[in-house]
Amino acid sequence: MKALRFVLAAPLQKPQLFQKIETAVELDQVCAGGPRLWTNDGVPIIDLGEAGHIVGLVFPKTSTTPLRCFPPDAPLKGGPAALAAWLMRACWGGYVAFLSDRATGRIEAIVDPSGLCPVYRSKTPSHIILASHPDLVRTASGAPLVVSWQCLRSYLLRPELRQISTCLVGVTELPPGELVRIDERSLGGERIWRPDDFMPGRISMSFDEAVEELRAIAIPVIGAWAKMLGPVGVAASGGVDSSFICAALKAADENFTCVTISTADASGDESAFVHMLGDHLGVQTKSAIYDPKTVDPQRGVSAGLARPTRKAFMAALDTGLFQAGRSVGASVIFDGNGGDNLFCFLHSAAPVVDRIRCQGLGRGVFSTFLDMCRVTGCDMPTMARATMRRLGRREFPRWPADTSLLADVPEALEGIEPLTPWFHTDVGRHGGKRDHLALVMRAQHHVHGLTSCGLPRFSPLMSQPLIEFCLGIPTWVWPEGGINRALARSAFAAELPREILNRTSKSGPDSFIRRSFDQHRPTIRDLLMDGLLAQNKVIDRSAVDDALNTDVISGGDIVYRLLDLAEAESWARSWQN
Repeated sequence: MKALRFVLAAPLQKPQLFQKIETAVELDQVCAGGPRLWTNDGVPIIDLGEAGHIVGLVFPKTSTTPLRCFPPDAPLKGGPAALAAWLMRACWGGYVAFLSDRATGRIEAIVDPSGLCPVYRSKTPSHIILASHPDLVRTASGAPLVVSWQCLRSYLLRPELRQISTCLVGVTELPPGELVRIDERSLGGERIWRPDDFMPGRISMSFDEAVEELRAIAIPVIGAWAKMLGPVGVAASGGVDSSFICAALKAADENFTCVTISTADASGDESAFVHMLGDHLGVQTKSAIYDPKTVDPQRGVSAGLARPTRKAFMAALDTGLFQAGRSVGASVIFDGNGGDNLFCFLHSAAPVVDRIRCQGLGRGVFSTFLDMCRVTGCDMPTMARATMRRLGRREFPRWPADTSLLADVPEALEGIEPLTPWFHTDVGRHGGKRDHLALVMRAQHHVHGLTSCGLPRFSPLMSQPLIEFCLGIPTWVWPEGGINRALARSAFAAELPREILNRTSKSGPDSFIRRSFDQHRPTIRDLLMDGLLAQNKVIDRSAVDDALNTDVISGGDIVYRLLDLAEAESWARSWQN
């Protein structure tokens, strides 16, 4: 399936009568009257008649075959709110629904809760535009898009928090799971899908029952994506998350290939574990090495995106996956992005405190206490002190800001509006679920959905049924036995080799990234010291100048911060072309 590309344009003037959404043959026709919808060839679309259209893939929760038309029980005549609620309850997938309201003549939109189909909003003098990509906003409106330096600074302060605002002037993103009215004033809407509805306590199940349920959900969900998007290559590392995907595909009897990219030195070479995994599952494995020639800080890898969310070294990862995937006939690469987050990989006393508050000081609490000592690697007195501190905490901490290398900005003046407004979720006694929700929010910039271009990357772990199930599992269940993500490991214990199941850490491309930084240090200096970020007072030139002299080995995270700033600079320049 091709990457989803679509534009909906709705007239700004207050509608007097109901208008059915028409289809536009050419993109330049989408703002001619309206409301009109344009999609590229091959994009799945469900025509709901006068009720609207759905763009993308919609699966009923009882089947792995996507809907082509709606069943008789769908409330097509009940209005947008009733239909949106039915979609959230009865379906899952990667889609946006454009729903017409006969009573008001307006159009409302809702993006599925997974975030696998991002939708951007902008406004022209005559229309509201919703589109899958910022470049389509620019083409449909006929006007250039420019960088918002204030929003870029806000993004760099909290680069792990996806906000409603993008880094482009006048371009925002629709919050997943919210029914938003498409008019001049509305940015937020009615929350139809709420994480509150999936918190622990609704049902109670043992560890073994949870293992079986997770397995029963993962196999059809990941298998359904493979049927629609395949042939599949899995970006495998020999870690828990990508191995979980491989095992689910094997259990679903879907064909796939393992693809792994390694550093030239042993520090980031996971190929032995991936070959072990492939041999055990009886699938082909294709290995490749990160190519330093593919990294160019001046070109960047975020060009065309609404924010500079990608990392500089990803050019090498993209190239390696593209070439390896194509060589084995893959049309999509499944990755394990979001797995640590979804599977509640916490490094704190939260599971201990949650169990105390829910079950009291019984034997189970001491078991969880020991589990978290093993997971975090800390001793018992340290964990005891962390537990006491957390028990006495009354407020959930604010989302942290990273002010390093940025121009002086009072943090209090930087308001935040998360794309998924989960800070105030009702978690009951399960305070650790706020940490779990924050983990899922941190994954949102790094999830690959149905709008990816090139050789598509896709992150199936962030599918709605998996999110809903995992949110409902108490935090103390995930580290049972003193091993992180124990539930996910146990779900496919029958399919995976013991060496993979027992791995609690793995290496990454750190050595490649640091060498790349050192190699391109003069280019990065030129980019940052005399670039747009410096001219617009986003970065502190003096602090950046000092940081650029850091030792590449002992420099710690400052190397990554400099690379992210260089990526932001290249991204900003791309929007001036």
